Amino acid sequence: AAGKGGYVPPALRGTQGADGKGGKGKGKGGGGFDGQEASLRVFNLSDDVREGDLQDLFGQCGRLQRVFLAKDMETKTSKGFAFITFYNREDAQRAIDKLNGHGYDNLIMKVEWAKPRA
Repeated sequence: AAGKGGYVPPALRGTQGADGKGGKGKGKGGGGFDGQEASLRVFNLSDDVREGDLQDLFGQCGRLQRVFLAKDMETKTSKGFAFITFYNREDAQRAIDKLNGHGYDNLIMKVEWAKPRA
């Protein structure tokens, strides 16, 4: 990063490891919006769906990083949508191809790429 000992942002620190191949980042910072890159938004979920159900279903397509099911604060039931984040984009695309339009719990799921936060 900085050659004269200047400020180096945390996301860029240690990017040149001893092997010259770059540091061990978790995909945050430095690469635009990496956290959003493999995130999907799932619509039209039933009130009864649970995070574990989504982990089982989407986990068939690849390694999951995060599952967030939007729930009503008072009733704790599903609001009908969720965000699923995969570790890589190929698995996320596989999930879209396989599960978009898939019947689940008497409803037809819609699965698409999540849009980055504004």
